Amino acid sequence: MIFFDNASTTKLSEKAVDNLIKFSVEKFYNPSSVYLAGIENFKQIESVKKLVCEKLNLKFDNNIIFTGSATEASNLAINGSFKKSFKKLLFSKGEHASVYNTAQNLQANGAEVDFINLQKNGEIDYADFEKKLSPDVNFISIIHISNESGAINDLKRICSLKEKICPKALLHIDGVQAFGKIKTDFSSLNLDFYTISAHKIHGPKGLGVLYVKNPDKLKPQIFGGGQEYNLRSGTENTAAIMAFKTVLEEIGNSEQIENQFKNVLKIKQTFVSRIKELIEKDIPISFIEKNENMSPYITSFSIPGLKGETLLRLCDSKGLLIGTGSACSSKKSGNRIFEAMGQPKKVIDGNIRVSFSKDTTHNEIEQGSKILADCINELYFKINHKNKS
Repeated sequence: MIFFDNASTTKLSEKAVDNLIKFSVEKFYNPSSVYLAGIENFKQIESVKKLVCEKLNLKFDNNIIFTGSATEASNLAINGSFKKSFKKLLFSKGEHASVYNTAQNLQANGAEVDFINLQKNGEIDYADFEKKLSPDVNFISIIHISNESGAINDLKRICSLKEKICPKALLHIDGVQAFGKIKTDFSSLNLDFYTISAHKIHGPKGLGVLYVKNPDKLKPQIFGGGQEYNLRSGTENTAAIMAFKTVLEEIGNSEQIENQFKNVLKIKQTFVSRIKELIEKDIPISFIEKNENMSPYITSFSIPGLKGETLLRLCDSKGLLIGTGSACSSKKSGNRIFEAMGQPKKVIDGNIRVSFSKDTTHNEIEQGSKILADCINELYFKINHKNKS
């Protein structure tokens, strides 16, 4: 089985499995316990939080909160910082469902919410962003890398505009598709919240991370024993956190991240080239990316006339797993993000998302692109033959 849906999840690191088992079986103690074994687990968790801050190039100051998912982390950032006195909140139209639907819920309950348009390449429309900024804006949320198109938003530009027009506004960035994959120096960025997901970078599922610049700006959404600095109650998932520590160590430094970025870019370029070579010449193919400011880990394309879901199922039957967009919303019709990018319906209906990981091999690219191209050729011939008859 060849897996080309790494934007939805990634395979757990083999080295991380050891810690997952160790802290589930041998060192299973509750980190809130007052005996030494529990205290040691608490200290271990704190060491992982410090490591997260190191990767962000930010100072650790009791400002990393572990949650049950990135969805929960983003909800905590938004709902936990929201006040009735907020005059206006801004969200991009390219947000993941965990952020976008939260924004819609706030709007439905009377909050003043506005949405930032997207450019055709999937980035936010910076001119529209600047136009909608004002001193009345209290909260902003913008995705770092689009989980649909792979477009990379310019955080420095976003922070600069925000600081110029509404410096007191809180800024949340969804970094789920970015953390550990692209080199970013956060020390120069004035971010209030940054969301991370463990299972997108070969960590375990069921673990989200929220960086919070100032924990005093948050109020808890889950109440109980007061874990995570009283901001997210519930017994910590020590085994998952310690497995994530292994993943953080494997990520390496910024130079290693940059080298990995270049390697995956070569993988992506080879894939795109092979697909174009292998499909029949009269079959139209439309790749979403139109510039270089895209994640090498994600590519989206469409064959007008083919349904993306039909192609996905045929590939599945032949041993290739691909996606049609966010796994959280792939069972829903349409695609609001591609619609916001101005993509026509025939492109949206036929959209396929292929996503890679640092472990994707050139051999998998050769095999996978052959399977995918064969499926495209087969379906396109069947549809056009049926239409002619």
